Amino acid sequence: MLANDDPSTAINEWQFNPPEEVLQSRLFAAGGYFVVAGLFDEDTLQALRAEAETARLEGRRAIVADSDGTEGRGGVPARCYRSGAGGEFHWGLHGCEQMTETLTHVCGARVSATGGGTFSYYEEEGDFLAVHRDVLQCDIAVITSLTHSRVEGSTGELVIYPQFIREPLSTVRSVGRSAGTFIPLDRGQTIILLGGLVPHEVAPTSAGQERIVAINCYRVETADAADSDPLASTTETAQDQTLSA
Repeated sequence: MLANDDPSTAINEWQFNPPEEVLQSRLFAAGGYFVVAGLFDEDTLQALRAEAETARLEGRRAIVADSDGTEGRGGVPARCYRSGAGGEFHWGLHGCEQMTETLTHVCGARVSATGGGTFSYYEEEGDFLAVHRDVLQCDIAVITSLTHSRVEGSTGELVIYPQFIREPLSTVRSVGRSAGTFIPLDRGQTIILLGGLVPHEVAPTSAGQERIVAINCYRVETADAADSDPLASTTETAQDQTLSA
């Protein structure tokens, strides 16, 4: 998922007012997320992993000690992990018409891909991403695990807070991770997450654990594309962002 290194684009006063296209979607009705297996076949997973290893060489580790206190979308959450840009295969896969039509059918809302996608690498002990909501152009995040979940327990896993979808992030921070739902993604599993609404984070990894995920963002198409609602589109693309889960 994507947040932002530019606090000027953060939504600091949270208001729950998504467009009707979101409220009427199957994804929203399901609590804001689906976990699916088999979205990509074995050859595709291997190709994504190969591209991820190439992107890792030019990727960078981002370290932010403290979150900026954003209440809504974007902002600068605390984090420590490596991020790399998606390549031609990543974008060809996630940006193609077949993928957007599949997601439109699954989510019950018409979507369009934004940006070129990213890879995230939780590769050192203690790597994490603090609780946040995704940036304005990332209404829906599609996150696929490229590694096996070999560690028992809740370390290094995605944690979501669907019951706090209407609340500011300060409420989520105050209740703590014990109130979240842990989503252990094994290799080849994908979460389709309404990340612009559902607060989420990645819990710190343990020693010897590695978590690599491929991520792409999608915008929910609305009747009024110029709407100023928090889930409306912007001219900035997800490719311009540097933070993903």
